Amino acid sequence: MTKSLKELGVLPELKTFDIFHPCSLEQIEQLCKNSTVCVTKHRESLFEFGNPAHYFCVVLSGAYKLSRPSAGGENSIVHFSAPGDVIAAFIMTQPQPTYPLNVISMGPSRALKIPRENYLETWHQMPDLIFRVQSLLSARMNALQNQKALTKAPLPSKVASFLVHLIEHQRSKNSSEQVQIPIPLTRKEIADSVGATVESVIRIMSEWSKKGLIQTNDQHITILNTKEIIRIKDSSL
Repeated sequence: MTKSLKELGVLPELKTFDIFHPCSLEQIEQLCKNSTVCVTKHRESLFEFGNPAHYFCVVLSGAYKLSRPSAGGENSIVHFSAPGDVIAAFIMTQPQPTYPLNVISMGPSRALKIPRENYLETWHQMPDLIFRVQSLLSARMNALQNQKALTKAPLPSKVASFLVHLIEHQRSKNSSEQVQIPIPLTRKEIADSVGATVESVIRIMSEWSKKGLIQTNDQHITILNTKEIIRIKDSSL
C-alpha cells in the first residue's frame, strides 16, 4: 500500500521549498499523492538516460549529478541538483517520455518520486506552480551559460566560479568565511564541469590548499577564504 505524505513525514519538508511555499499542506499532499521517498547511496542511480520516464522528482536532501552521454562515450555533467530542485518535470507532457539525463546520487541523498499522472492532472493545471518550476530551470540554464561565458577565462577563474556556484545557497544563509561544498566531488568531476584536465585542476587546488584558501578531506571541499575565491572568480571579468 502506498503511504501518504503525512505517513512518510515529508510534508513539512516540502513546504520549506520555494516551489511549494505558497501552497497549503493540503495542496502539496494532492500535488504529490501516491509519491514515494527514494533513498539513494553515494553513486547510486536515480534515473537512467533513455529509460521510460514514469516519474519526476523533487530533491529532498543531499544532491544529484545530472549528466548526459556524449558522442565519445563520456558523461558530460549538466548540473548538480540540490534540495528543492525538480528533476524531469517538463518531459512529463511528452507522449512517451524517456529520461534525457543520467541522475546519480552524490553522497547519501533522498528524492520524492512523483508519478507522471500527477503532473498531467494537477501540476500542469497550475500556472503559478509551473512558473516556479520554470524559474528553477531558468536558474540552471543561467549557470550553464555563465560557465560557457568563461570558456576563454583562466582556469583558476573557472574553478573558482564553479565552487562559488555550489555554495551560493549556503552563503546566502551564512556570512561565515568558511563554507563547505555540500556534495562530495572528485577532481575529475570538477575538471569535466569546467572543461579542463584532471591534472590541471589538481595543481590549482593544491596551490589553494597550500595558501589556506580551501581544505580537502576525502572528496569534501571546504572553502576557508570565501572572499578570495570570489576575487579569483571575478578576476577575469
